[in-house]
Amino acid sequence: MSFQALSKRKSKEFAHRHNYFHHSKPTLPDGFTFYEKGVVRPEHEAARSIVAGKQSGDKVAAQRLLDMHGDYIDAAGKPQSGDKPDMCSGRAAENYCTDIMVYDVAPAEAYKNAVNYVQGFTGGNWRDHEADKREIDHKFNPKYTDKGTVAKADAHNCELELVCRNALDGLREAMVGANRITGQKKLTGRFDDVQLSYLGYGDYQEGSVELKTKWDRRADTDKPTAASLPTDITFDHLMQVAGYWHITEVMPTIVYANRLGYRVFKPSLEQLQAGVAAIIEGCKRRERLLAAASTTEELLKLCDPQWDHAYLWKGMAPELVHNAQKIWRG
Repeated sequence: MSFQALSKRKSKEFAHRHNYFHHSKPTLPDGFTFYEKGVVRPEHEAARSIVAGKQSGDKVAAQRLLDMHGDYIDAAGKPQSGDKPDMCSGRAAENYCTDIMVYDVAPAEAYKNAVNYVQGFTGGNWRDHEADKREIDHKFNPKYTDKGTVAKADAHNCELELVCRNALDGLREAMVGANRITGQKKLTGRFDDVQLSYLGYGDYQEGSVELKTKWDRRADTDKPTAASLPTDITFDHLMQVAGYWHITEVMPTIVYANRLGYRVFKPSLEQLQAGVAAIIEGCKRRERLLAAASTTEELLKLCDPQWDHAYLWKGMAPELVHNAQKIWRG
């Protein structure tokens, strides 16, 4: 048997063993990614099947797990879980831009859809629902000028409206001259010396234009502040567009928007090559770990969980974090 065939066989083995069937940008800690894919996701999918009656099991316990994840169907008819106000608002802003640019929906109707989308937000049952409500209410509170600054009087603009407007202006600049505008698309491809395929979802133009929205910090308090726009593409986002560029061979553009304005960046060839190199490095490292471990528990213990990560573990249900700690510390 050839080395290539052996490698393919081993990749299929560890993919099924650890429920890890494809790569996406490897920017999150390996341990968290493996725990989410190898432990949390299978339990979550099983709970959905039990509640739907597709397999036998304890429906009460399964529904409790779904409530903990905050499973719901959004206003666009798509299933969501593990949602947060900013994530929901980011999708709403992208939907607003897509409605107008792709489907020729009138701006007023598109904004109405965006408002309806955010109002449908549902968080996990462990979250601070009062804080989430304050954060959602802030996005609709008309307290800003047309330029996004805090109005001293006669405020007419809310954060959601301003971010939607600025995102649309930024995307129009990024796609000026385009004969046809397309929305989100699933992108799959392969990288040199990486066994598993690579998966991503490009926002616009076959993955060549990406939108990133930035939302007010401390929005659940009476002193929110605007999230700053970056002065260059962050490396996390560079890896994302570099992956799409590798698949499509189309030079990408990224748009950042907040309530104060927008910025458009076009990465250089050198930046994209660095992003692809980082993707390959991360994917190969993960495959070595996946192949080395005979069980998912063993796999997790090969990785640093990075409990002090800025947001990952804090954004997960405490019960799931506790279960992870029992594995790593057992």
